[in-house]
Amino acid sequence: MGLRVMLVSGPRKSGKGSVIRAMIDLLWQHKPHYVRLARCNGDKKPPAEKCSQSPEEHGLASARWVYYDDDRIFPLIQTTLETIHKQDRYGSVVIEADADPIVRCAYQYDDRVFVMPLPSDVFQLFRPAKDAASAMQAVLKDTTAFASEVFGLIDRGMFAGDGECVEREEFTPSQWRNFLYTPLGEEIITRILLQPPFHGLAESDVIIINTGVGKETSATGLCLKKLDCLLDRVSRLTERHVRRFACDLYSPPDDATRQLLEVLAPMCRGGR
Repeated sequence: MGLRVMLVSGPRKSGKGSVIRAMIDLLWQHKPHYVRLARCNGDKKPPAEKCSQSPEEHGLASARWVYYDDDRIFPLIQTTLETIHKQDRYGSVVIEADADPIVRCAYQYDDRVFVMPLPSDVFQLFRPAKDAASAMQAVLKDTTAFASEVFGLIDRGMFAGDGECVEREEFTPSQWRNFLYTPLGEEIITRILLQPPFHGLAESDVIIINTGVGKETSATGLCLKKLDCLLDRVSRLTERHVRRFACDLYSPPDDATRQLLEVLAPMCRGGR
């Protein structure tokens, strides 16, 4: 497929729409196709004022809301992109979604951008040590928990037979050490350390900490320092450089904003 597909995801009310708007205004030289993914029976609805205007008035080639559930997300995304492809063979598509793990796994996106608010507390972003240890134990004992934590695909025992847990034998201390020093063990630890809404950080190409959303506190600096350490680990494990920026694209431009726009610019092009 000739389309270039970008996923912009993150927690709700983190400013994802504002980031996309800024990319449309500042970077896309041709109009992209916009897709908003929303869960069926959720409270996320299209803004009424935007529905009354045409996509062209918003600088878009097309705009659509796609409602999904766990059973239909994979074919829905594929069908939506095939429809766009017929209209615009080498177009670009930006998909906006909340921090839902199944969305991250539903398609092989070309670019992944994660948007989050400015953290005001370490535990807003990271699990407490006790919770992380409990999650790690559950993941290694239960196949269903492992798939849910690491891949976000199994929340209700979809592949485990009526939600039954598949138990594993307890690890011995030496087995623990041997496992945790493997690349897979390190990657699982990295994901376990994060609160579930932030698991998408670990596989994103660009992370935008939207300083226009959230409140800076005395803990913000420590939180960002811990995040940078974690991202360094992710980069080593995946051999892929994860870039993190803290800025507000609607504030007067500074060095961080200019650097972010330089990184995003190649992503805001059509397919081939």
